[in-house]
Amino acid sequence: MFFTKLLVDDTVFLRNMNCKVPPSILEADTSTDTVVEERAKVSLRCSASGYPPPQVSWRREKSKDINLGSVGNTKNIVQRVEGEYLNLTQVTREDMGAYLCIAKNGVPPSVSKRILLQVNFSPKIKVANQMVYAVGGSEAVLGCNLEASPRPLTSWIRHDDVVLINNHKFEIIEKEEDSYKIIMQLKIRNVSDNDFGHYKCLAKNTFGDKEGFVRLIEQITTTTTAMSTIPYRVFIPIQRVVTESHTSEGTTIDKKEYGAPTTNSLRDESQVVSSEKQLGPGKVESRLEDETQQRRTVDQRPKNAKKSTSGSNKSFFVPCLVLYAAASFNLISNYLLRA
Repeated sequence: MFFTKLLVDDTVFLRNMNCKVPPSILEADTSTDTVVEERAKVSLRCSASGYPPPQVSWRREKSKDINLGSVGNTKNIVQRVEGEYLNLTQVTREDMGAYLCIAKNGVPPSVSKRILLQVNFSPKIKVANQMVYAVGGSEAVLGCNLEASPRPLTSWIRHDDVVLINNHKFEIIEKEEDSYKIIMQLKIRNVSDNDFGHYKCLAKNTFGDKEGFVRLIEQITTTTTAMSTIPYRVFIPIQRVVTESHTSEGTTIDKKEYGAPTTNSLRDESQVVSSEKQLGPGKVESRLEDETQQRRTVDQRPKNAKKSTSGSNKSFFVPCLVLYAAASFNLISNYLLRA
């Protein structure tokens, strides 16, 4: 009471003397570091003096948002709060961190105080990769994402219930991302058959404990065989081409030539097969029978038969002999009939 009356009297005196005094934080009336549980309510106070009377404002360290609570389904998030009091409703782990109260009245320098807000909650573990593959003899890294406050006790336990420690085989690494976020990693060197199996990451504090599981699986390497490069032959049907050559005596001699590609090439055969697919079953069978009959007729013809020519003496003599024999037969027949 006396201290408050003294401040009032000093303010009146300074006003009358037209003096200006820079702001200062009154520690006795200002909040200190605060620890609360998640979902609780928090009210922080920052009291300052000076002349003219300073204005007090609040903001978070690293320019983070201030969550003043939800209004219906919408969060009331701001960057700055004006006033001596900062009221937070239902704080969460995201609200954890440092808050700055700043007092200024236009007379330099401005003053501020850092108040740390800690929100306690039980550990929570998330495992991004529950199955990790590794080849024998290589190095494997298992990981767990941990959130907890206060900072928990952590450990890694192997599938045979052995608590792992740092040595030439295992290395335990912990990386802090935030005041309550930790990345737990277990590095396994020179992976062997006994290392494959499940591993457990464990975290425990005064509010509870949590565990996560990661399984180390052997990766089977597959070998590929090269395709055979042995050369192979491709047979293309060849058709004989017979040509006629004239001699000096006027006769023709058959001349055979080889090496000309047949008209029924592979492409033609594919076209015939595709056209046969469009026919009905009965038409295809009858067509096959006709083709088989034609092949038999061609095979029965003499292979060395020669074509007759109009200039040959033999081809001219034979028809005349036949006509003469027919005429003689008619004469003898008429004579016998008359007799």
